[in-house]
Amino acid sequence: AEEEEEEERYMPPWSLATQRAPSSKAFSRFRQHVNPLSRRFQMPTDLPENWPYSDFTNVNLPLYLDIGCGKGGFLLELVGRRHGNDYPDGTDTYMNNTRLFTDTTDEWLPSTMNYLGLEIRPGVSQYAQNRVEKRGLSGQLSFVGCNANVDLDRLLSLYTESAETEVADSDGGSNNDLKFVSIQFPDPHFKKSHTKRRVVTPALVTTLAKFMNQGGVVFLQSDIKEALEAMREKFVEDDGLVYFDEHCDDDDCKIVDGTEEEYGLANPLGIPTEREVSVLNQDLPIYRTLFLRNDVSYPSKSSDLARNL
Repeated sequence: AEEEEEEERYMPPWSLATQRAPSSKAFSRFRQHVNPLSRRFQMPTDLPENWPYSDFTNVNLPLYLDIGCGKGGFLLELVGRRHGNDYPDGTDTYMNNTRLFTDTTDEWLPSTMNYLGLEIRPGVSQYAQNRVEKRGLSGQLSFVGCNANVDLDRLLSLYTESAETEVADSDGGSNNDLKFVSIQFPDPHFKKSHTKRRVVTPALVTTLAKFMNQGGVVFLQSDIKEALEAMREKFVEDDGLVYFDEHCDDDDCKIVDGTEEEYGLANPLGIPTEREVSVLNQDLPIYRTLFLRNDVSYPSKSSDLARNL
């Protein structure tokens, strides 16, 4: 037992989750919160040796990234509806509820792409991945258990570098760039001493800018105004200010201090998350904003990275 405990100390927590049987109590219990700054969650996650080929049939496609994907219901529904793998009515309450919402993903997403969800809670990420095959979405959708602020650069480097040269675009670049990122209803970490645990950090914003081409989208939403503002703040200062522009071109997006219309952007994708459905059913507000990657090349001379070189 002591040897097992010692081994676990040096093993990423997501590796431990995959060793447990799906029927075990340890597997099915989901913690609501973890400390991303703790030593075990600062370990790089284990990936298959041939990732991303192990998870995606065609690696030469643009990538959708959902950071903090939870049990994966949103991506399962989005990918299923876009690519013809719907669940039959009556088999999933959340997915039945989403039928009340119009799918507007074609306005923002390419017709074909790959989808990747990242989740820090080990049992939750493994549960999400187990649902992919059941929905018939293997090869298009994958979930990875990791700390995004530890592994994001590595994951995106592996993905973008996997493009085959013969399918490069006419400009000589790759077609498998990071196209759309969603960060939805993250843990707000209310306590002042816990603010460093928030998922959107200056380093994460810089990493997104590094792997996005002009026109790439970052969509943020929360039912807690302070949580949305904490995320937004990172995109309107430092490298966020250099590489991203806030998208605000319609009446729903007006930012008016002190009113419920603040951050009143409509969900650009139409398809809601499970949390979103619950909040809307209670007739409570949801705060949203959206950023577009601008045409500033990475790294810019005015970026934090360039200033520190």
